[in-house]
Amino acid sequence: MFNKLVILSLLCPFPTLFAQSRNTTPSAPQGQSPAVQAPSGQGSGGQTNSTNRNWNQRIQELSFNSGSTDYRLGAGDLITIDVFGIEGFGRNLRVSSTGTVTLPYVGVVKAAGSTTAELEEQLGKMLDGRFIKNPQVSVFVVEYRSQSVFVLGAVQRPGQYQITSPLRLIDAIGLAGGLNLEAADNYAIIQKKGATSGPTEQVAASGQKTESVRVNLKDLLENGNLDLNVQIAGGDVVQVPERQIARFYVIGDVNRPGAYELPREQNMFISQALAEAGGPMRTANASKAVLVRWDDKGQRQEMPVDVADIMKGKKPDLALRANDVLFLPGSAAKSIGYGLLGVIPGTLSNTVVWGTVRR
Repeated sequence: MFNKLVILSLLCPFPTLFAQSRNTTPSAPQGQSPAVQAPSGQGSGGQTNSTNRNWNQRIQELSFNSGSTDYRLGAGDLITIDVFGIEGFGRNLRVSSTGTVTLPYVGVVKAAGSTTAELEEQLGKMLDGRFIKNPQVSVFVVEYRSQSVFVLGAVQRPGQYQITSPLRLIDAIGLAGGLNLEAADNYAIIQKKGATSGPTEQVAASGQKTESVRVNLKDLLENGNLDLNVQIAGGDVVQVPERQIARFYVIGDVNRPGAYELPREQNMFISQALAEAGGPMRTANASKAVLVRWDDKGQRQEMPVDVADIMKGKKPDLALRANDVLFLPGSAAKSIGYGLLGVIPGTLSNTVVWGTVRR
């Protein structure tokens, strides 16, 4: 009877593994550039990660700051052309697959590749002196259909977007509502239209043309390296991969047993891991802790750890690795706790996913 009660007391903290609090991501940047049409795909947000929690703010600040609005027409765009003083000339025209439009009096005119201002000037020269002196030509874009870009992966609203002005990487991510900060890795891949090769590390300043480019988002957004803010063209695909999360586990007689995220750019020591888990409970036998680790060959290792001496500075603090399990037994159930170690780590790694505590 005593053994059953002890087993129940050891297991009762583990339901909390499935109830770790989930933070919500800050809302997507407010407002959308007036030169942007609604996307064809929608997605949902995630949780906030402290490493890149300010990245969306930087994206909002830097989006569409190039100051240029010279959109170049392409096949599929719907434009309105009118000439003041020539009755019946005004009409809506779709740019053909060959990049041309057909107009009365002037015939076939190449429109693709020109800005509206350039097309106005071109038509003015063609009409001047023939039907009207000094014609006043106006060209407006009614529908942007020629140049779409796909923004996929760990962004707030993945989908297809129409380019309506010169676009760079930050602008493209901004169109998709910013990054899903909980899931986004620290780099983006720009797959150029017609690319056949994999991504290569490159910065825009190198001047080297590649089909697929990998951009370090941390360097771009935190260090302000705007050379990495590469140009995006119609047909490009911007992919923000989801980062692979390394976890460690703290179980046993601690106040918040669970799965925790292992920092990517700094060490996590046993003393810090215990602090993350709320510290040992009063019933914990801190001198009899066990660190379970798997080596490169997948062999399980169990190492005794004297947490009490580590906290007192008598023994060195050990750095944790991915998938390490730190177990603190209760003083009255040490032997049973060791037996549970053969079952609990596998269960944790297979089931505790959304319960991971983010740092």
